[in-house]
Amino acid sequence: MNKEKEFYNKLELAMKLGICIRTLDKLMSDGEISFLKIRNRVIFYQKDLDSFIERSRREAFGINEDSLKKYIS
Repeated sequence: MNKEKEFYNKLELAMKLGICIRTLDKLMSDGEISFLKIRNRVIFYQKDLDSFIERSRREAFGINEDSLKKYIS
């Protein structure tokens, strides 16, 4: 069973997103990705990562599900 992790540290999340830690730091400082900080430790929850990914998603060439339905039917 491949269970998805519930939370990530900075290195794990940067690797999962395919970005460098400096870019992740920028996303954090800009308030684009939620995180929990306890003393000097930073934790990212999977549900917050899912929200960030959904907010960051872009539609290719203005195509979305509704416009595709018009052409398919």
